[in-house]
Amino acid sequence: MIKESFDYRNFLFFLYKTHALSIENALIGALTGPSTWDGVAEMITRARQKDTYARSINKLQLYVHVPFCGRICTFCHCSRELVRRRSDINDYVKALMRQMVSLAPAYKGMDAKLICFGGGTPSILDEQQMTTILDGVDKIFPHPQRKIFTEVNPSSWTASKLAVLSNRGLFRLSIGVQSLDENVLKRVSRPQTLKKVLWCLRSARNANVPYVNVDLIAGLPGQTIKGLIKDIKVLIAEGANSLYVQPYCSLPLKELCGPGETIPEFFKRRDAMMKAAEETLVKEGFHQGVGVYLRNWESEDHREEAYTRLEAAVAGFGPSAKGQFPGAAVYQVSDAKFTGDLPAINASAQDFGYVMSHYAVREIINGLDEQAFLDRFGVSLNQHCGEGLRYLQESGLVAFSKGIWKFSGKWEVRRICEYVALSRILFGKDTLLRLRSRYLKQYEPQRNYYDDNLFLNAYASNWLMTLYYMRGIEKEGL
Repeated sequence: MIKESFDYRNFLFFLYKTHALSIENALIGALTGPSTWDGVAEMITRARQKDTYARSINKLQLYVHVPFCGRICTFCHCSRELVRRRSDINDYVKALMRQMVSLAPAYKGMDAKLICFGGGTPSILDEQQMTTILDGVDKIFPHPQRKIFTEVNPSSWTASKLAVLSNRGLFRLSIGVQSLDENVLKRVSRPQTLKKVLWCLRSARNANVPYVNVDLIAGLPGQTIKGLIKDIKVLIAEGANSLYVQPYCSLPLKELCGPGETIPEFFKRRDAMMKAAEETLVKEGFHQGVGVYLRNWESEDHREEAYTRLEAAVAGFGPSAKGQFPGAAVYQVSDAKFTGDLPAINASAQDFGYVMSHYAVREIINGLDEQAFLDRFGVSLNQHCGEGLRYLQESGLVAFSKGIWKFSGKWEVRRICEYVALSRILFGKDTLLRLRSRYLKQYEPQRNYYDDNLFLNAYASNWLMTLYYMRGIEKEGL
C-alpha cells in the first residue's frame, strides 16, 4: 500500500523519471498494452453504448500529428523527424486516411467540428497535401462548420497555405517564434528572420484569423530579460492576442548554462525572465490560462489542450499521436514508418481515476466544489485525492472554504508541465496503486528517486514538482 507521504512523493518522482513530460505518457506507458485499431474502436463503441458518462461526451477533437521538420531545433522534445523526400509526406497523408477510416465508426454522430494540426512542423505540408487531408476529414468526419487550429513555422508558412486554411475554417494560428533575436535563434538551430515573423502576424491579421498565438521561450542562450520584454511588446503591437511563454529546457543540463554560469544560476536567470514576461503580459491586459496568456479571456474557448476539458474526446492520428475518450479508452499510435498497413497501437480502458484527476485539476483553478464532484462521479474528493489536496493545503498552494478547494493566490497553473505535475499529485490511490503494481519490478521503495540530478531535471521542466518536493523537505526535515 502507498501510505506514507514520503513514499507517495518518492513514487511521483519515479513516474517523473520514467515518463518525464506527460501524464498521458505515464499512463499509456504503464497501463496500456499492444492492441489493434479495431480493438480501440470496440472499446469506445462499447462504452458509448453502455456507460452513462461516456454517452454524455459529444464533442470530438481531431488531432493530426505531422512529424516532419526541415531542421531539428535543439530545444524541441516533440515527436519529429527530418523530411528527406517529399514522397514520404505523400505516403504519410495516405496513412492518415487509413487510420481515420478505421476509427470513424466508433465516433459516429459526434460533433467533430475541431481539427488540430501539431508537430513536428505542420506548415511543411504543401497546399495539395493540406487540401487532401481536409477533404478526407470532411468525408470521414463531416461537419458543416469546420474549425481549424494549426501550428506553423515562419520559415515554411506562405500566403497560399494561409489561403487554403482560411478558406476551410482557420480559427487559431499558432506561430513558433521563440525569439525575435536572430542571433539567439541561430544558437538553437532556428533559421527564421524577423521580417518573416512580422509577415506571418500581419498576414494573419489581414486574413481575419480570430486567434493568433505566438510561442516564446524564456532563457534561451544569449537571451536577456530586456530582449524578451521587447519581443513581447512587438508581438502584441503586431496583433498577437495569445502568447505561450515556456521556460527553456535542454538536456544534458550543462547545455543550459552560459559561459561560466552554474546550473542554479541559470535557473535563477531563467525564472526571472518568466516572471518579467508574466508581469508584462498582465500589465498589457492578458490573463493566464493553462499554459497560455489570453487577451480575450471571456471569449470562445480556443485552447488547443483538449485534455484539460472532460467534455471532449480526442481522436489522434499520425506517428506518436495520442487519443482518449473520457471514461472509455486511452491510446497512442506508434512512430512506425508509413506502409500499407495500419501502424501498431497501444491502448487501455481508461479508468475513472484518470478522468477524476483531470476534472479536479481543471476545476481547482477557479474553485473545486466537493458536492459537485460527488454528484458527478459518485465518489467523494476525500476518497479520490484527499491526501494530495491536504498536502497542497499544508504547502500553502490551495485553500479550503465552505466546501470549495481553490488556489490560494500564491501559485497558479502557468504551463502545461505544471498542469501535468498537479494532475499526478491529485491522482487517486487506485490509479497510483495500479501504476505501482505495473512497475513492481522497476520501482524500489527504498531508493531515493529525487536525487540531486533528478531534482535539477525536474526543476528544469516544471516548478510544481520541485515545490512539492521542497515543501516535503521543509515539513519532514528529510
